[in-house]
Amino acid sequence: MSDVCATTSNTQDIHRLRLEDQANPEHFDALEHESDYLTVMNLLFRSISHVLTEHCGLTTLQYRMLLRLLSAPGQSLRTTDLAANLYVGPSTISAAVPHLVDQHLVIRTEDPNDMRVVSLSLTSAGCAEIEKADLCVGEFLQCYWANLTPEQREAAFASSTSAVTLHNARRVENGTFRLDTAFFDTVMISRTLTAAKLAEYNLKTPEYRVLIALRVLGPGVTASQVAKYLFLKSSDVTAPIKALELRGLLSKERNDDNRRTKSLKLTQSGWDLVEQLAPIVYDALLETCHSNEEVVDIHLAAAHEVVGRERGAAVFA
Repeated sequence: MSDVCATTSNTQDIHRLRLEDQANPEHFDALEHESDYLTVMNLLFRSISHVLTEHCGLTTLQYRMLLRLLSAPGQSLRTTDLAANLYVGPSTISAAVPHLVDQHLVIRTEDPNDMRVVSLSLTSAGCAEIEKADLCVGEFLQCYWANLTPEQREAAFASSTSAVTLHNARRVENGTFRLDTAFFDTVMISRTLTAAKLAEYNLKTPEYRVLIALRVLGPGVTASQVAKYLFLKSSDVTAPIKALELRGLLSKERNDDNRRTKSLKLTQSGWDLVEQLAPIVYDALLETCHSNEEVVDIHLAAAHEVVGRERGAAVFA
């Protein structure tokens, strides 16, 4: 399994060439596959979030917090260590704690020598809640994995194993490695790393997804068409489109066929930014599990196929 996810010296050069060189015959396909990969990550996140909220009353962050406490020595961690492991700020952890405490899933303890140091400890009720959440998330993932080929599933499991090892999120029970929560964590890690890359350019992931969608779809599409392409509601793209328009990255024009609608297109600045960021966003995929070229190809092809099937029949919640 380590061989499957070992980094090769040429991986980044080969894949970056497709995304960096607009004259490359595979350039457009590479952009489309990257867009589809981000779409699948969002669909997985949305579906898992729905499952956890509907059946457990937990957010994805709270579930991950419980999982980290489960695997921690003594099933206890300082909130600062928890935040660092999950790549979020301490304030984000603090905001998620009250619900866990109120539901008696964790115990919050302040250091008597330093009130700023807070630790969380998992309770027996917290362990029971993890089992319940595991079952719900596991059932959904089994349905999702059924849509993958054996090769794609093997690549997904290998990458997930590598990702949680690299990012200190391994979960082993009775000597058995948990692939379900590893896969879930890998989705979250990938989303976090992508968001961090884009934040360096003062851009949010939904905004980049709209930009790359416009690059793939071409000029003249409406906001509702962009939303449909991204498997979002029209209201979900309203704020990103407004933000991108204010930055001069896209423009709107009245539709000649229907004056009540407006067509969208990238400005030159928007086009240039997509081309600049596509290789950088791709780096987040590499950093998630340090996959080699073959595995990355499998992931991107799988995402493209899953998105294609989703357009015909719903797989996700």
